Amino acid sequence: MHDFLQLTQIRPIGMRDDGDKILIFAENIASPPDRCDKCGNAPLYRHGKRQYTYADTPIHGKPVKVEIETQRYRCKACGTVVTLSSPSLDDKRVATRRLVQYIQDRCFGTTFTQLANEVGLALNTVKGISQDYAAHLEDQVELETPRLLGLDELHILGKPRAVLVNLEMRSLFDILESRTKALLADYFNNLKDRDRIEWVVIDMLEPYELAIRKQLPNTRIVIDRFHVVNEAAKKLDELRRHLRSKLSSEDRIRLRKHLQGSWLRNDEIKTRKDLEDIEYIGSHYPELSMALTINEKFFSIHNASNREAGEKAFQDWKDAIPKDFRKYYEPVAGMVDRHHGDIFNYFDCPVTNGCTEAMNDVMKAMNRLGRGYSFEILRASSLFYRVMRESGTIVTHTGETKDISKPVSTMGDRIEKSYGTPISTLESLAENDELIRKS
Repeated sequence: MHDFLQLTQIRPIGMRDDGDKILIFAENIASPPDRCDKCGNAPLYRHGKRQYTYADTPIHGKPVKVEIETQRYRCKACGTVVTLSSPSLDDKRVATRRLVQYIQDRCFGTTFTQLANEVGLALNTVKGISQDYAAHLEDQVELETPRLLGLDELHILGKPRAVLVNLEMRSLFDILESRTKALLADYFNNLKDRDRIEWVVIDMLEPYELAIRKQLPNTRIVIDRFHVVNEAAKKLDELRRHLRSKLSSEDRIRLRKHLQGSWLRNDEIKTRKDLEDIEYIGSHYPELSMALTINEKFFSIHNASNREAGEKAFQDWKDAIPKDFRKYYEPVAGMVDRHHGDIFNYFDCPVTNGCTEAMNDVMKAMNRLGRGYSFEILRASSLFYRVMRESGTIVTHTGETKDISKPVSTMGDRIEKSYGTPISTLESLAENDELIRKS
């Protein structure tokens, strides 16, 4: 019979289509062992045959089972039973090695349930193969530790996770299963080249700050400016709502028409109508106009020319808070005072977690496409698989500039550095719903 199986030392002798699967009958034709692996005694004697069933890659869209008749041998000296094996078989998974490879190639693009149904293996077996592969990829790929690290929180598969970004390279560095102080401390304590990290941009989440100060004592913290503004906006907006609540319904409608977007736009993009709306609010609703002006002055603190000017702008802002507004603004001033050094470190290292925030859309796509996946698989897909790791890798050489007329060896040693998946790559795949399927 033609060897359509193409498995080393396995010879097919027949097949049957059972409707829901294809069953192939085969025999192991490996040479008998010369001596016992355990005691070294020779020769061994035949000890009967056994049939073993292995899953193989699908044929015509149906799962395949290969039933292999295998000769066993027994050692006369120690009684050890030796069963013939084959390099094409994975005894741990009771599957062919090419099926294991098939699952590895597809585990980032097909849910475990779909894959299990396709290949005819138990769901847990498919999960185990996939998770072992994810662990293998992590062992194979070693990312360069960032000089500028962004640390933020994103919700993935219903849980808050810590997301780490290389801010200099605008690439994804890692995703942690949670954001607890203990996990972060352990992670940073075991991070290779952790002393290379000079700056970490974070929000005001306490576990982040505590873990960094203890495990990365030589690293300086920058509180993300957008987080400062966002947290302040929540507090400051209470006053605006309070002042609007005192207006008549007619005034609130008229105010909404003139307020829409005008105060929210940066000065350089404000239109003539925006300026007219702001002037209207100032002449008709002076209290509200004053509150919005105070808000705007706070938001502009980070635009100061240097740290000293920024600290002075904050102090001037705090001193200028009207007595009637202190109930609303003092919590904001207190927040800045408590984190004063880390907030104003921005002027020494003017970076933000902007590209980390861009991961929000990526995570939404991941949550949508990731039903049926484990966190480990989604993480490995984003960090290490195919286009992800390739797009975040830079190759240089220690030798001379490449000359097309000379062999590549003249370029010296090849140096390959992996910085993680570029955020732009993740965003592009997310926009086209290809984050999982083509990752």
